[in-house]
Amino acid sequence: MDSKQLSVADHTIATDMLFETKAAIKDFATAITESSTPEIRSFLVQELRTAITQHEQIYGFLQDRGIYDAYNVPQQLQKDVQYASRALEH
Repeated sequence: MDSKQLSVADHTIATDMLFETKAAIKDFATAITESSTPEIRSFLVQELRTAITQHEQIYGFLQDRGIYDAYNVPQQLQKDVQYASRALEH
Protein backbone atom coordinates (compact mmCIF):
# COMPACT_ATOMS: atom_id res chain seq x y z
CA MET A 1 0.00 0.00 0.00
CA ASP A 2 1.55 3.33 -1.00
CA SER A 3 1.81 6.16 1.53
CA LYS A 4 -1.28 7.93 0.22
CA GLN A 5 -3.56 4.89 0.02
CA LEU A 6 -5.71 4.22 3.07
CA SER A 7 -6.59 0.86 4.53
CA VAL A 8 -10.26 -0.10 4.41
CA ALA A 9 -10.58 0.69 8.12
CA ASP A 10 -8.90 4.10 7.82
CA HIS A 11 -10.97 4.93 4.74
CA THR A 12 -14.14 4.06 6.64
CA ILE A 13 -13.15 6.09 9.68
CA ALA A 14 -12.18 9.15 7.62
CA THR A 15 -15.39 8.95 5.58
CA ASP A 16 -17.47 8.65 8.76
CA MET A 17 -15.68 11.70 10.17
CA LEU A 18 -16.50 13.61 6.99
CA PHE A 19 -20.19 12.69 7.21
CA GLU A 20 -20.33 13.51 10.93
CA THR A 21 -18.81 16.96 10.43
CA LYS A 22 -21.33 17.62 7.67
CA ALA A 23 -24.15 16.64 10.03
CA ALA A 24 -22.67 18.87 12.77
CA ILE A 25 -22.60 21.82 10.37
CA LYS A 26 -26.30 21.35 9.64
CA ASP A 27 -27.11 20.98 13.34
CA PHE A 28 -25.14 24.10 14.33
CA ALA A 29 -26.82 26.13 11.58
CA THR A 30 -30.24 25.02 12.81
CA ALA A 31 -29.34 25.75 16.43
CA ILE A 32 -28.15 29.25 15.47
CA THR A 33 -31.52 30.05 13.92
CA GLU A 34 -33.30 28.80 17.05
CA SER A 35 -31.05 30.35 19.71
CA SER A 36 -32.57 33.07 21.84
CA THR A 37 -29.53 34.83 23.33
CA PRO A 38 -26.58 36.58 21.70
CA GLU A 39 -24.13 34.64 23.89
CA ILE A 40 -25.44 31.26 22.77
CA ARG A 41 -25.64 32.42 19.15
CA SER A 42 -22.03 33.65 19.28
CA PHE A 43 -20.88 30.34 20.78
CA LEU A 44 -22.73 28.35 18.11
CA VAL A 45 -21.35 30.50 15.29
CA GLN A 46 -17.81 29.80 16.51
CA GLU A 47 -18.57 26.07 16.70
CA LEU A 48 -20.03 26.22 13.19
CA ARG A 49 -16.84 27.82 11.88
CA THR A 50 -14.76 25.14 13.58
CA ALA A 51 -16.90 22.37 12.08
CA ILE A 52 -16.58 23.92 8.60
CA THR A 53 -12.79 24.05 8.98
CA GLN A 54 -12.71 20.42 10.13
CA HIS A 55 -14.89 19.35 7.20
CA GLU A 56 -12.59 21.16 4.78
CA GLN A 57 -9.51 19.47 6.28
CA ILE A 58 -11.03 15.99 6.20
CA TYR A 59 -12.31 16.44 2.65
CA GLY A 60 -8.88 17.71 1.55
CA PHE A 61 -7.24 14.70 3.19
CA LEU A 62 -9.53 12.31 1.32
CA GLN A 63 -9.30 14.24 -1.94
CA ASP A 64 -5.48 14.21 -1.80
CA ARG A 65 -5.66 10.42 -1.62
CA GLY A 66 -7.98 10.23 -4.64
CA ILE A 67 -10.97 9.06 -2.64
CA TYR A 68 -13.27 11.97 -3.42
CA ASP A 69 -13.65 14.01 -6.57
CA ALA A 70 -16.64 16.31 -6.25
CA TYR A 71 -16.15 17.60 -9.79
CA ASN A 72 -16.40 14.27 -11.64
CA VAL A 73 -19.60 12.56 -10.55
CA PRO A 74 -19.45 9.55 -12.95
CA GLN A 75 -15.91 8.76 -11.84
CA GLN A 76 -16.88 9.24 -8.19
CA LEU A 77 -19.76 6.79 -8.56
CA GLN A 78 -17.36 4.23 -10.02
CA LYS A 79 -14.98 4.76 -7.10
CA ASP A 80 -17.83 4.33 -4.62
CA VAL A 81 -18.75 0.97 -6.18
CA GLN A 82 -15.10 -0.12 -5.99
CA TYR A 83 -14.85 0.96 -2.34
CA ALA A 84 -18.01 -0.94 -1.47
CA SER A 85 -16.72 -4.08 -3.21
CA ARG A 86 -13.37 -3.76 -1.42
CA ALA A 87 -15.09 -3.35 1.93
CA LEU A 88 -17.24 -6.44 1.35
CA GLU A 89 -14.10 -8.49 0.65
CA HIS A 90 -12.68 -7.73 4.10
